[in-house]
Amino acid sequence: MIEIERRFLCRVADTAALEREGRRMAIQQGYLTLGAPTVRIRQKDGAYLLTIKSGSGRVRQEVEVPVGSAEGETLMAMAGEHRLEKVRYAVGRWEIDIYGDKLAGLVLAEVELEHEDEPLPPPPAWLELAREVTDDPAFTNQRLARLGPDEAARFVREANASRDGRRASGRAGV
Repeated sequence: MIEIERRFLCRVADTAALEREGRRMAIQQGYLTLGAPTVRIRQKDGAYLLTIKSGSGRVRQEVEVPVGSAEGETLMAMAGEHRLEKVRYAVGRWEIDIYGDKLAGLVLAEVELEHEDEPLPPPPAWLELAREVTDDPAFTNQRLARLGPDEAARFVREANASRDGRRASGRAGV
């Protein structure tokens, strides 16, 4: 299956609106490969999906296969420390990911498109898109999952500083 997606570093201006309007899903992802193709195990709402993705940028090939709980837990354990946690809010066609654990403070929004040159649907009024990161390999979930705690904290500070147009020494915010 072809996936056409754009991703943005963003800020949620009204968290109450996000909670009120968004459908909330807790997600844990573990990565089983270093490079291409990306092989990921995802636990979402108690179910496991094994996903293989190839390509980069806006257009990628993606195959998802449901796996049982025992297999999912084994694959997650195989991912070791190469994991990430996030809470995803689905609002219309937009998905807003609020990262947790070592990536706390990082907020990305993504939207899947029907075709590559489709105009972006308008984001919710309370979602501020700061910078597109679709083609930036530093923002792939596979890379983010591989960051150690200190690297991840530095990455979030720098990303939020660039989002806010200030120096990386400032505090990180959502």
